[in-house]
Amino acid sequence: MPIPAGAGVIAAVVHYSAGAPITSWWTSMSWMLMVVVVGYLMVSTWRFYSFKDIDFRSRHPFRLIILIAVLIASIWYFSRPALFAIAILYMASGVLWRLQWIFHRRTSPAPPVYPEASQTP
Repeated sequence: MPIPAGAGVIAAVVHYSAGAPITSWWTSMSWMLMVVVVGYLMVSTWRFYSFKDIDFRSRHPFRLIILIAVLIASIWYFSRPALFAIAILYMASGVLWRLQWIFHRRTSPAPPVYPEASQTP
C-alpha cells in the first residue's frame, strides 16, 4: 500500500470517530491492530491499484465523470462515512487481490510420462 494511502486510512478512521478519545482497552487494542495491519501493508510488496490507467481522453468518459461527481458529492455531504468507506475499501481491495493471486496461481504442469525404452513388447 502506498504510504500516503496508509496515512489516509488512519486519518479516515480518526475522522470517522470524530476524534473521540480512546476510553476502553478494547478500543485501544483494535487501534493497535489496525496500525499494525496498515503498517505491514505499507512495507509489503503487495500490489494495490494505482489509478494510472484511467483515460479521460477516451471517446466516452461520461460514466467516469458521473462516478467522480458522485464520489465528490458523497465526500462533500457525508464526509465521515464516505472517506471511511473509501479508505477501508481501498485497503481491502489490495488484500483481496493478493488472496485472489494466491488461490489462482497456476502451478506448472507435471512433466509428461514417457514409457521407458527398456520396456519393449
